[in-house]
Amino acid sequence: MPKVKMPRSAPSLDMTPLVDLAFLLVTFFILTSSFRQPEPVTVDPPTSTTIEQIPKQVFLITIDKDGRTFVDITNPAIKGKVFFDMCEKYNIKITKQDSLKFVGTASIGLKMSGIMDYLEKEPADRAGYPMTGIPYDTADTKKGQLYWWAYYARIAAKNDFEDRKAEAEKRKLEFDMTSALKFSVKADSRTKYDVVQSVIQVFRDVKIKNFEMITGLEDKPAN
Repeated sequence: MPKVKMPRSAPSLDMTPLVDLAFLLVTFFILTSSFRQPEPVTVDPPTSTTIEQIPKQVFLITIDKDGRTFVDITNPAIKGKVFFDMCEKYNIKITKQDSLKFVGTASIGLKMSGIMDYLEKEPADRAGYPMTGIPYDTADTKKGQLYWWAYYARIAAKNDFEDRKAEAEKRKLEFDMTSALKFSVKADSRTKYDVVQSVIQVFRDVKIKNFEMITGLEDKPAN
């Protein structure tokens, strides 16, 4: 008997469910994302030939040309913990919502007494908020608030690193030893040397031995 040939037809795929799913995911991320606030200060750091970028996990002290200091912590968990410790030290009562607002901010350059007023502002109004800089003491660093920001950041970073390492060992997973929070200073090229030296002394007094100076990339001369 002759073979029966089945009619051939091109396969078709209905993409409608996939498109619906894609739009649902986009909508979810738009509604749940909290956008990072713009930096309150722009500095022009001195240049160097290094090509290394700012670490992803960093405690960064920024110094503008007028000597004002700003602090930023890119790790949300550590940032929230340090904020809680600072508020506890300076007897400031905060809620979980206050902590979430702070974690969503960019660099902060305020006395502790002014932070709550800053957080109560709408995100759009924070861009023009007057930043006076975090106080630091050149004679006794422990009297300045900048010291305690760095101090609590060092403790929180150490605990976070040890907890993640222990969890990785428990699950028998490979652990990235370079994933610890880095400490860095970024100063404007016009900042006075003694101001930068005072900030570096804060790191030394907090017992932060390894820290980086953030610089701009120096243009290479054309061949």
